[in-house]
Amino acid sequence: MDKGQVLIVDDEESILSSLEGILEDEGYTTLMATSGEIALDLVRSEMPDVVLVDVWMPGIDGIKTLQAVKEMYPETEVVVMSGHGTIETAVAATKMGAFDFIEKPLSIESVLRVVSSALQSRRSNNPGVKAHKNKKTLKKKYKNSCPTKVNKKIDKGTVISLAAPDENLKNNQRTINTSVVLYGRGLHTGLKTGLILEPLPPDSGIRFGSLATQDIVAARAEFVANTNHATNLRNGEVVARTIEHLMSALYAYGISNLLIKLSEEVPVMDGSSIELCRLIDDAGIKEQPDELMPIIIDRVLEVGEPDSPEGYIRIEPGKGFSVTYDLSLPAPVGKQKYKYKHKDVKTYLKEIAPARTFSFIWELEALEEMGLGEGGRWGNVILIDNERVVNTELRFPDEFVRHKILDIIGDLYLLGCPIVGKVTAARTGHRHNVALVRLVEEMLL
Repeated sequence: MDKGQVLIVDDEESILSSLEGILEDEGYTTLMATSGEIALDLVRSEMPDVVLVDVWMPGIDGIKTLQAVKEMYPETEVVVMSGHGTIETAVAATKMGAFDFIEKPLSIESVLRVVSSALQSRRSNNPGVKAHKNKKTLKKKYKNSCPTKVNKKIDKGTVISLAAPDENLKNNQRTINTSVVLYGRGLHTGLKTGLILEPLPPDSGIRFGSLATQDIVAARAEFVANTNHATNLRNGEVVARTIEHLMSALYAYGISNLLIKLSEEVPVMDGSSIELCRLIDDAGIKEQPDELMPIIIDRVLEVGEPDSPEGYIRIEPGKGFSVTYDLSLPAPVGKQKYKYKHKDVKTYLKEIAPARTFSFIWELEALEEMGLGEGGRWGNVILIDNERVVNTELRFPDEFVRHKILDIIGDLYLLGCPIVGKVTAARTGHRHNVALVRLVEEMLL
């Protein structure tokens, strides 16, 4: 049974023939064009479901082809391909309505995944389009990080239950409706950077990928390369730096399946997660039929000692998910304590998302000497001297402690699941948060 019709547009004959073979083998009907002019004629006459178009072509290039297709038939999904793409190209394509942006050299898995997602999007947005059954199912390379064993007993009597006794604790897996792009600057590299969020099918988990290659790193504690003033992932050549603000927003929205393509570092934006939340709102939330069970903490797990100046964090049984943080810093910050109980995304947006990262001026100077904090600017970090905040008005009187909670939520989402438990922390950083994640994971083995 025909899955749908795909128009392939590229001035390289080898690309056309390769993609034709791949898609035909998977049950798609294909059309081919070697230029934008020919492609637009085929769009008018054949009205394909999906268009795969290369950016760099003589005459009408891929971006102009995309624009013309969306003007003629807005419901047709267009995927842009490029071997020399930049985040600027991805931004331009996405703003014009591209469903996705994929880099050459192309991988079979990426092409089939994107085409399938584009076709599903077309049909969900246009109910009159008849759906077809898939002939083949791609093997999933990464599974959702939630363990599947229930009530696993471990040493010292600690029990972590993964089967929620209350049906109200069950969650559906979620992804986003459509791909979206964000462009900004990395906090620690100082480089212009950006990211593309792409929907993924159930049981995929959160993955970070490179814009330049097909390499992927899963958002799991096992791939944490370091926690030097941020949470950074690495898998071979692919790197994802400063992921905690985005991961925090994903936890709040309950998004469990997502591909994040980026240029090494997540943009810092204004230093909070509010712009990342707006990006998710722009993409829209897609409920998926598969269940995602929470991790229910039944005993105390802790890192460090309660009174240690080196920091302390623990998780213990509790109703729902809450984080209490006890902050103690030199003046003018001083002592701040805040308890956040996560109810829904509205609560997160009101209490936590706007809280920005902060730094004492002398700390920022030290970071720069270490090659970090290069992207710290007047508008994306709260700067503090010996007497006051020097560059902005605080959004909350206790904005500093709220941001520490934002970071904890993001780091704990390396577990990949909602959490039912009470977190208490003091004097901690990303190192402590990730250590707690690893402790929970050990208990689940």
